[in-house]
Amino acid sequence: MRIAVVLATALLLAACSVVPGERPPLRVANGTTLKVALLVNGQVVGTFGPGEGTPADGFEGALPPLPWTVVATTSTGRVLATMTVNPGDVSMSESGGHASARGRLARLDLSCGRLDVWAGGPQPLGPAPGPGAPGDCVP
Repeated sequence: MRIAVVLATALLLAACSVVPGERPPLRVANGTTLKVALLVNGQVVGTFGPGEGTPADGFEGALPPLPWTVVATTSTGRVLATMTVNPGDVSMSESGGHASARGRLARLDLSCGRLDVWAGGPQPLGPAPGPGAPGDCVP
């Protein structure tokens, strides 16, 4: 009986919460006119020109194990966005045919477009990009 309860509990937890492995997908959508470098734990893992981003299935570069300090910079090294991703920050769940995802997001609205850097599920939605500020698109 006890084995059945443990098994049922494990199946219930598996159905309710799925936590990806040590390296969740890391994604970038550069909707700005700037060239952006992405650093993870101080190492450049990719650069993204205007309108570029990672594939839908996530960053394909070599990423270290979590935790991550993720920084997006301009070509001159100006920091645009930062975020920290710790073990357990990214999860996906499904219940009753409805799926949900939880992750980390660093978003910056500039006068020349929006930059999103995120770990986890699909690209976060809304709100519409803000106007930015004059001079915020200088590299």
